[in-house]
Amino acid sequence: MKNNILLRILLAAALLILAAPVIASAQIYERNDPYRYNRSSRQDVRAALNQLDRASARLQGDVNSGRQRTLLGGILSFRTVDNQAVDQVRDFRRAVRDLRGAARGGFDLDRSVDEARTVLAQGVQLDRYLRLRTGRADVDADLADIRSSLHIIADAYNLSMPY
Repeated sequence: MKNNILLRILLAAALLILAAPVIASAQIYERNDPYRYNRSSRQDVRAALNQLDRASARLQGDVNSGRQRTLLGGILSFRTVDNQAVDQVRDFRRAVRDLRGAARGGFDLDRSVDEARTVLAQGVQLDRYLRLRTGRADVDADLADIRSSLHIIADAYNLSMPY
């Protein structure tokens, strides 16, 4: 009887000890707060713009390198470059630079809404185009970085992403 009570007390104490961090970590995160654009969110937008610029530069290099194909056991090889993809990536990089300049690095979001819409539209179009035409892991990794940055930018400007 005493062992049974002691066992129940120890079990209850162990459950309380394990449940305390879970209860303490439960936080309410309100995404629709109009005053959420404080210093840390500006830093998030600035980091997303930087990451978007770097990922688009890597993507441009990956698309420019083309696809290497070999024939006859490696005796003949040739490279194919999708010029339309190169043009789309170049236009996307130009739009990202325009957004970065208009937003002044994430400090002036009100004046750069049109540029953000352009970047989101071109980013979605580029993602759809390249995802269907390439099977390369480096292009897919760059597109994943671009998608995550586009979601951060869409949240910052209260715009919707089409996918």
